[in-house]
Amino acid sequence: MTHEFQNHHIDFEFFDALTPDIAASYAKNLPINLEDSNLTAGELACMMSHVSVWQKMIDEKIPYLAIFEDDVYLGKDAEFLLNSSDWIKREWHIIKIEAFTKKVFVSSDMYPIESTNRYITQLKGENLGTAGYILTLQGAQKYLDSLAQNQLRPLDELMFDDFIACGSEPVYQMMPALCIQEMLLNKEKPALPSALVKERKDRMHSERKTGLHKVKRETSRLMRQAKKTLFAKEVMFQ
Repeated sequence: MTHEFQNHHIDFEFFDALTPDIAASYAKNLPINLEDSNLTAGELACMMSHVSVWQKMIDEKIPYLAIFEDDVYLGKDAEFLLNSSDWIKREWHIIKIEAFTKKVFVSSDMYPIESTNRYITQLKGENLGTAGYILTLQGAQKYLDSLAQNQLRPLDELMFDDFIACGSEPVYQMMPALCIQEMLLNKEKPALPSALVKERKDRMHSERKTGLHKVKRETSRLMRQAKKTLFAKEVMFQ
């Protein structure tokens, strides 16, 4: 990460991720409901690591912060886009700058970013992953408030699916995306595989239901895929 950010001439700061034992203690001091949560220890630690950075923004009144996980590659324009907030409109409080879900539903309204070939548009459906996003102080507070009001699920589902669906604050997407995880860029032989992927798969397998519920879920999944094929836009990394 040091090499990646220095290569793009971007100042940055490391924040230590919370380990599962520390994360559990940290979560108990927040107004969230842990009793009904079925998150794995790793998923909770990932969530609280991000939450602790949001809290830092609020405590220190940081107006803008770009938050990255430790396995991303940056695209061109990174120096221009990450060393200045002048291009960010006042109403853009949450901007996802990562390529994760291949196709996503977005608004037809596009806002070109000057001096680049990129634009900002509003997300209208899920685009999972939490490897790269920009928050304003208001965006951080909105996300913290949403944790207290909803049942805990994996962080990317809460941030870039449930939160979008509730519509309390627009979530925007940069296209083409400015960053991507190494495991997605090098799918065949990733050098930095995610430990959370296996944890999530194991949890989902244990929660898997049978019978009519399973049939309905599979039918719904196929319908979503068909709809995405027809109407969604591809999020490229550049």
